[in-house]
Amino acid sequence: MNALPSRRLVRRIAPAFRRFLLAALAWPGIAAACALPAPDGPHPVGFQRFELTDDARRGLGGEAADVPRTLPAAVWYPAEAAGAGRAYLSPAEAEVQLPALARNLRYAPESVAALGGCRAPDTEGAAPAQAASRFPLVVLSHGFYSYPLQNTALAGALASHGYVVVALGHPGDSADVRLADGRLVPTNMAAEKPEFLAWRHAFHSASAHAARARLIDGYGEALAGSRLGASVEVWRDDVLFAVRALQAGDVPAPVRPVLAAADAGRLAIAGMSFGGSTAASACRRLPACRAAISLDGLNFDPELFDADLQRPLLLMLGDWVRFPMYDGLPSEAGFNPNDYAYERWEAAGLSPDVLRVRVPGTRHMSFTDLPLLMAGEGLEAHFGDADPPAVAGAIAAASRAFLDVHLKGADPAALPRAIEAGGLVRHDPRQTRAWARSRSGEQP
Repeated sequence: MNALPSRRLVRRIAPAFRRFLLAALAWPGIAAACALPAPDGPHPVGFQRFELTDDARRGLGGEAADVPRTLPAAVWYPAEAAGAGRAYLSPAEAEVQLPALARNLRYAPESVAALGGCRAPDTEGAAPAQAASRFPLVVLSHGFYSYPLQNTALAGALASHGYVVVALGHPGDSADVRLADGRLVPTNMAAEKPEFLAWRHAFHSASAHAARARLIDGYGEALAGSRLGASVEVWRDDVLFAVRALQAGDVPAPVRPVLAAADAGRLAIAGMSFGGSTAASACRRLPACRAAISLDGLNFDPELFDADLQRPLLLMLGDWVRFPMYDGLPSEAGFNPNDYAYERWEAAGLSPDVLRVRVPGTRHMSFTDLPLLMAGEGLEAHFGDADPPAVAGAIAAASRAFLDVHLKGADPAALPRAIEAGGLVRHDPRQTRAWARSRSGEQP
């Protein structure tokens, strides 16, 4: 992520942004012009917000030492009947989160403020569908510095096909968020330690496998005590806590009927960007987790380099060939930095359970709702040049096919069909595999 704007600039932007946002919310025309596509499954989709509080962990995300960790959450689920839809963000969410999102991602404030008038096609508070069996559960995390509802389109699409999807917010590393008790948890913009920044620069600029491998050997040491290292542990523990609370039914009363319809024994963990890295790391530690999905997430878990994830993984990557995530990252089609993760290097690409695909024409933030909702000039610089509805449909279809195989026992042949139909490109890390085998004297 690029350097953050100065606090002085943030103070100048915020009042103007709030004025623009209030105008946007008061202008009826925006709602009609800005809406997510309707899900394509057989079920209407319900939606509810709630919170989970972990009394055992305190003083995280920049909060005071005695304050317990509270996670904002939302759930999408198969519903009995369709409704009229809802505001994409509540007015309170929009007022707090959208200016923070513009600040964090360095977007033009006016391009983000319009999201305050957007609509989502699910129905808040709808009764859950009555079914003969419970629905598989997907726990979903947003990207670093982003907002909890950033993958509403994907969550709704999955819910319409018979999944219960719970999205978690990770306060302190998300856009500013106001909790139900009125507490405002701002984005923690603490500077990263120089040693970790130096390691990251060296890794991204290295041009040979041997040099990168030597740097990976020192990754754990560089990560220890870093800003990012603290978040790696906090996000993973957020997900572990939330899953255990959902399994135990330890949730607020209003969402108990909804979550009672979820089968936590058929569980997948998913996420975008940092949330995708967290999904793989948490899934490996949860016996009930049957599969993980990472939407353009780099691996940040030291234990998952040159190691088998031991769970099925769908890794959907932005078009790094045309739009590398960071300056200096390689842009050759045969290599992606994630090739060093989730499998042993000498067998990278050989496990049928680890599926790596590239989504042509996309940049990193294409794996959110934003390209479906934002308007204005210069959006290619944020999202690439792929068609946003087509990309969203392809990501949802591939995700559902993958989950259907591993959580519902569906025909595995449906997954390659969904990948081909969506125009996604399979990636084989053969270059990394060949290098690792040559190093050990094996045949490639």
